[in-house]
Amino acid sequence: MFETLGLFVGSLLDALIGPNLVVPGEPFMIAAGYQLYSGAYMAVAAVLLGGLIGDQLSFFIGRHYGFNAQKSLLRWQPKIRRPLARCRLLINRNAFWVIAFARLLGPIAWVVPFMAGANHIRWKKFSAYAFVGLVLGVGQFVTWGYLLAAGVDNVPMLNEAATFVSEHKYSLGLSLVSLALLYFGFKKQWRYSWLKASSLFLGGMLALNYSHFFWWSDNEVVPLAHAVPTEVTLSELDYRVYAGQSTVYSAQAVNVVYLGESPKDLMGELGWIENKTFSRSDIELSDYVQLLQQSTPPVSDLLWNGQPQHLAFQLPGTLTHRSHIRWWQAGIDSQTQQTVWVGALSYDDGLTLTPYGGILTLLHSVSPNVDIERDQLKTDVFRLNDRWNAENIPLASVTSKNRQHDYFTDGQVLIVSEHASYVNNLQPTESVGFNSMSYVP
Repeated sequence: MFETLGLFVGSLLDALIGPNLVVPGEPFMIAAGYQLYSGAYMAVAAVLLGGLIGDQLSFFIGRHYGFNAQKSLLRWQPKIRRPLARCRLLINRNAFWVIAFARLLGPIAWVVPFMAGANHIRWKKFSAYAFVGLVLGVGQFVTWGYLLAAGVDNVPMLNEAATFVSEHKYSLGLSLVSLALLYFGFKKQWRYSWLKASSLFLGGMLALNYSHFFWWSDNEVVPLAHAVPTEVTLSELDYRVYAGQSTVYSAQAVNVVYLGESPKDLMGELGWIENKTFSRSDIELSDYVQLLQQSTPPVSDLLWNGQPQHLAFQLPGTLTHRSHIRWWQAGIDSQTQQTVWVGALSYDDGLTLTPYGGILTLLHSVSPNVDIERDQLKTDVFRLNDRWNAENIPLASVTSKNRQHDYFTDGQVLIVSEHASYVNNLQPTESVGFNSMSYVP
């Protein structure tokens, strides 16, 4: 049925006045898109040609028999005289919009070519407008068929759009409801309609903030104890983290790597305070207020490889200005067989209203010069004792602050390892680096 000839006939009958009342064309067009994914371009040509011929035949049937058909219809149903008159007026005044977009309006597409012929629209004008409509109407279903064959995961743009909508569904819904309230308020001439709509949006966003941080943050979080350790290579790790799942968020820097069982001992000896996090700590509103009073507020989540941090620490500071670091267990280093922890170290410099995790919220503004904090940590490690070694290795890319990144860096990552230099532990033929940069002992 869905071979090339079958696709042509199905598309023809879908466009031909009479048969198109009972023959749906969508399955044929979707099938053409499905075949297009395998390289069958003739399938698309067949449905386009069938639709083109069907439109032309319907137009000429309307040109020769439309007037008598309308008279017979009026004798049978006199009440439709006014709708028919309005249809003639609309198709003559707005021929392009009616003919070109009829295929996007469902059942209207069945009769528009016939009505265009019956109302003596010039053939050249009809053909040009109908071809635009044919490409739009057939193209939408061919596209869906192509995507069905490819799978959503293999179409990056569609996959990104789905991720964005899924993550922001509550904020998008709140925005639509607020806009609808504003529209109906103006239409009904309500007093202070803009204030009512704004109050709804603000109240809803506050409710979303509370729900996100105190109810939803631990959803789909993999506990550290249940994570399966895998071998990793430092040069192949992603040295970026994000404030959400979708690509609308700018990256923040991963600029520290710790090799060892856990960075807790290092953080403790350096005077860092362990923070609670919304995703891995059971925090109620009262707990949050108490932590604020102690100037150790819970750390908002950043995602590395889709998972929030396992540990978080801060240096003593104020509520708006403090150094902090988040740690993720990344696996087992393939060279040294030590546990790998990656860390995002930065400095909070004030507050800012920012998109985060599908909502709009007030968070700390991160200083973009992340290299300063990295180098300070390196200095602090050297001041301790000879238990730990710290060295900068070019593992990340040299990055400028732009739309994709909230920071700038020279690409060096601080490697902290116990007792010995990480580089000296490598074999003589081994190297570690990013792109053309390498660090060879």
